[in-house]
Amino acid sequence: MTSQAEPSWKTGPLMADAASPWPGRSRRDCPSRDKASRKAPRQRFRSTQLAGLVIVLCLSLSDVRPAGATSTLAPSDTDLEEQVLVKIHSRTFEPARVILHVGRKTTLVFKNHDAELHAFVPVGLFTGLHLNVSGNGAPEFGPEGFKRVIIPSEGRAEFRFVLEHPGVYPFFCDMPGHEMRGVIVVE
Repeated sequence: MTSQAEPSWKTGPLMADAASPWPGRSRRDCPSRDKASRKAPRQRFRSTQLAGLVIVLCLSLSDVRPAGATSTLAPSDTDLEEQVLVKIHSRTFEPARVILHVGRKTTLVFKNHDAELHAFVPVGLFTGLHLNVSGNGAPEFGPEGFKRVIIPSEGRAEFRFVLEHPGVYPFFCDMPGHEMRGVIVVE
């Protein structure tokens, strides 16, 4: 009696398809073999993503703001932006006295040229103020708002704001052993 050889998929090791999500199993053994059942969740997910993207684009392209809302970073488009650079080197702030102006968009940049960490700690300058902090420094915030930023070697910290009150505001570096001080005068 001669027996016919069984097909290799029945007797041999299971097919291991590299693209199969079920290694060691044949495609025949995989659940959800029909394409329609596998494709439906993917299409549903893509349409949800597309709907979210459309909403985000519509909101970002429209300039709708609640009544009475104003931006503290842009009092008017005709004002010039004031930019001030304070260099940190040899454990000193340069310049140690900075003059800023009330109501003007301001970018205040601290650039650390030393080989060690430094901090910028303003006293009362940013209290109750909307502030945008960027750069590669590590800002710290508390319940009252901005506290300080630690600036790495060759690092920088940028602050964007509009000051609302004139005054004299001291600032310093609070790293241990650093006796660095300065003052910001707001006119």
